[in-house]
Amino acid sequence: MTTISSNPWKTARQSIVRLLSEVFSVPPEIVAESIEIPPDSALGDLASTIAFSLAKKLKKSPVAVVNEFQLKLEAQSKREPIIKEITTKGPYINIFIDHGQMAKLTVESVLDLSESYGHSQEFEGMRALVEYPAVNPSKPWHIGHARNAILGDTLCNILDWVGYDVIRLDYVNDLGLQIAQLIWKLMQIDDQDTEAKYDHYLGHLYVDVQSAFDTSELVQEEVREVSRKLENLDSKEAMLSSKMVTRCLNAQNETSYRLGIYHDYQVWESAIAHSGILELAQKMMLKSKNILKLNEGEKAGCIVVDLSVIDEFKDMKDPFKVLFRSDGTRTYTGADVALQLWKFGIIEDPFKYSLFENQPNGKPVMRTDLKGKTASLGKFDIVMNVIGSEQAHPQRMVYTILDILGYSKESENSHHIAYEFVTLEDTEFSGRHGTWIGYSTDDVLDKATELAKIEVEKRNPDEDDAFKNIVANQVGVGAVRYFMLNASPDRKITFRWNEALDFNGDAAPYLQYSYARAQRILEKAENESKEKIDLKLLSTDAEFALVKAIAQLPEEILEVARSLKKNVWGTSFNANRITAYTYSLAYLFSKFYDSCPVLKAEPEIRASRLALVHVFKITMANCLTVLGIPIVDRM
Repeated sequence: MTTISSNPWKTARQSIVRLLSEVFSVPPEIVAESIEIPPDSALGDLASTIAFSLAKKLKKSPVAVVNEFQLKLEAQSKREPIIKEITTKGPYINIFIDHGQMAKLTVESVLDLSESYGHSQEFEGMRALVEYPAVNPSKPWHIGHARNAILGDTLCNILDWVGYDVIRLDYVNDLGLQIAQLIWKLMQIDDQDTEAKYDHYLGHLYVDVQSAFDTSELVQEEVREVSRKLENLDSKEAMLSSKMVTRCLNAQNETSYRLGIYHDYQVWESAIAHSGILELAQKMMLKSKNILKLNEGEKAGCIVVDLSVIDEFKDMKDPFKVLFRSDGTRTYTGADVALQLWKFGIIEDPFKYSLFENQPNGKPVMRTDLKGKTASLGKFDIVMNVIGSEQAHPQRMVYTILDILGYSKESENSHHIAYEFVTLEDTEFSGRHGTWIGYSTDDVLDKATELAKIEVEKRNPDEDDAFKNIVANQVGVGAVRYFMLNASPDRKITFRWNEALDFNGDAAPYLQYSYARAQRILEKAENESKEKIDLKLLSTDAEFALVKAIAQLPEEILEVARSLKKNVWGTSFNANRITAYTYSLAYLFSKFYDSCPVLKAEPEIRASRLALVHVFKITMANCLTVLGIPIVDRM
């Protein structure tokens, strides 16, 4: 067996599958389907139910099948180094992996691959476009926006780690009613300088505007007039809007960057409106026999899609869904279909692009423009939109219309990563009523950092404030990100400070501390010789449990990518599988640390255990990187 593997657990499993395939004369893929992990490790590290598949074919009971091949199983297993023992219990075949061989395979693989460990190429050659978080440029992020952005960012990380070429896209609605309301208000203010963060300044302003808008028909008419003028890019309203939106996005991005979230492109609504993309989409749609312009009735002059060709809608009283109104303006559905056609490269890219800003990660974020340079994002195999669960029906409608247009493959590869609401304890949010005030993502991060600093100061009383502030910020950011990922996206969650900042439980600080603990052990043994390490000495139960967990990282990441499956409410995204895995890894390291002395062990054992600590540190760092959680060397 090879000593280096990008996926040690898969390598060991394949050896077992190959052996059982030879013993039972069954194709490997059939054997692979029969392999499972027993609920109790005392029953084996892996087990096979292949006897159930063979029973009918051989016209024997599963137990009789196992008994017939018992001797052959025992003989063959002795020729496979990764297998320590194969036992049978009734119809089940239980496989025990050799601790030393598995340790050697895993440790050498992780040390060789280092930061690349966990990466795989199963989806190499595939391209993915992921849109998130699409926060209106009129207010700061609240905690629900943070969940969107963190889910989107982590999804991109995972897709990148399994081989996808990933483009991160943000949608900027700079033509909505909220923008018109704010421009109306700003045009009445002589001095717009503010010491407050600009997105917060606009958010407070919007609360006042909304109150005036709700109580005055004159204000409503004036705002509608501003909205009409925003369509003219040369108007003073449009020029003020461009400055306001840019400044607000800069402020929102400060929050985004604080969370370690970056983008490649922004697509602006104003660019969509003036690029010709809607006209291109309309012409393309009208070529379909199921999209037509109505000549009579309430929807006369509208361009509609006939949904009755889809079984789900065939009994609708009015099956005509409006895509473009009689005055030529698009509906949300029409615009979304046009954008989806662009995302898949079905419509030739009509946009030009210019630099929005250079990000702290050293990469630029480009925006769609009308005066920039011609470019193209290229074609994509999958397109994913991270949007709240309440948008499930509109998203399904867009994908259904793609199907009607004849783009079934693109429809199938369109995914809505749906997520539920987030609340803080005893708090709910509304932008128009200002209930987010004091509870924005910035406020949450500030409080998380403040609470983290209390614990950091307890643990490091002699360190200076600079150290404490840096670590507290890393812990605070990690706490927020982990909490958002540690529940299935389709679950409503309430953000609780004591859970998010638990240094001893299922939370980011515990993971960060386990990494820091490993770092400290290695620092104390920094000058020791790393020669003559016998990894087969890693044979205790605690050592082997940690080895097995480390070996499974590549498969865990792959399984999240493989399990992106469509449901009625959206596409499942099991990011919490990685949080659960990472917590388990940290827990197993703690058990190993408590039961297996490292620095005080005999020299040979000490060397092998130091190697295990090293590969744990690498694996934990890679897990934290995938989750976007800051790596902390000392806590």
